Amino acid sequence: SQLETYQRCVENHYKDWASECLEQKRELTKCSEENVPEIKMMKEKCHDAISAFDECLAKNEADPEVCREKLKDLYNCTEATIDATINQKNE
Repeated sequence: SQLETYQRCVENHYKDWASECLEQKRELTKCSEENVPEIKMMKEKCHDAISAFDECLAKNEADPEVCREKLKDLYNCTEATIDATINQKNE
């Protein structure tokens, strides 16, 4: 699966995975958007948080801990989106 392929790539390129695994990341993204509509909605609603986190990781490849607050913001956004989706389904 795309997830396993991406995981293997990241494991095999732990020092430079961000640049080495771009194609696998794209394939995983495409697969998830086509098969899980909630992911597509999250990407739309959390675009700014995703971009900020990705940018932070790119700038701090050697020390991703710096990006903890950006990750926290992204987590909060995705959780809010999931909660909203669940509430819509229950109505």
